[in-house]
Amino acid sequence: MSNYAVEEVARRIQHTNVNPDVTREDIKWLCEDCLEYGFDGVMLQPCWIEEAKKHLAGSNVKICTALGYPMGGATTRAKVLEMEEVIALGAEQVDFMANIGFLKSGMHQEYHDEITSIVQAAGGKVTKIMLEFGMLTEEEKVKAAELAIRAGVTYLKNSSGWGKGGHATIEDIKLLKRIANGKVEVKASGGIRDMKKATEILDAGASLIGTSAGAKIVSGSGEALSDY
Repeated sequence: MSNYAVEEVARRIQHTNVNPDVTREDIKWLCEDCLEYGFDGVMLQPCWIEEAKKHLAGSNVKICTALGYPMGGATTRAKVLEMEEVIALGAEQVDFMANIGFLKSGMHQEYHDEITSIVQAAGGKVTKIMLEFGMLTEEEKVKAAELAIRAGVTYLKNSSGWGKGGHATIEDIKLLKRIANGKVEVKASGGIRDMKKATEILDAGASLIGTSAGAKIVSGSGEALSDY
C-alpha cells in the first residue's frame, strides 16, 4: 500500500449525500465538512445546488451533482434538459447514468448516442458516467467503458454506489484504468468507508473517490452518511 498524507486523500474525495430525505441542514453540514477537511467537491442532488453555492462561495470546493440515476431509464431528451438545467444552476461537474438496458440489449449505437448527447449538453463541463458495473458482465464492462470514452466523457466511474450498481473493487478500478489508457480519468464509488480502502482504490488507479464517509475516512471517526 502506498503512503498517502491525509490531506492528499482528502483532495481526492467528493463528499456525497444524495439520499432522498436529505435536508437543508444536512446540506449545510455536508458543505462545512468539505471546507473543514479540504475535500475536492461536494456531491448532492440538483435541487440543492443553489443552497451549496451559498455555503461554498469563495472556496475551491467544486459543486457536483448527479442525474439519470438510480435507474437510468429516463429519456435521452429528459437527461439532456436536466443537464442543461444543472449547468445553468452552477454545477461544475455532473455524474450521470446512461441507459443500461440499451447496453444489455446490444443497442450499442443507442447507448453511445445517448452519452454523446448528454456530454454535449454539459457544454464542456466535467462529466462522469456511472457505469453500474454490478449489473454488467466482464464483456459488458469493457464495452460500456469503451463506448463512453468514444462519446467524450471526462471520467469513467464504476458505479453510482446505489442499488445494483455495486461497490468499488480493486479489480474493477484497475480495469477502468487500463481501458482509460490516459484518455480519461477514473472515479471510484461505492463502499469506500475507511482510509485503507480509500488508499487501495487510489493505488488501483482512481483519481477521485465518491463517498459519504469522507469525514470518517480522514478523521477516523463518525459514520458514513449512506451506502453511497
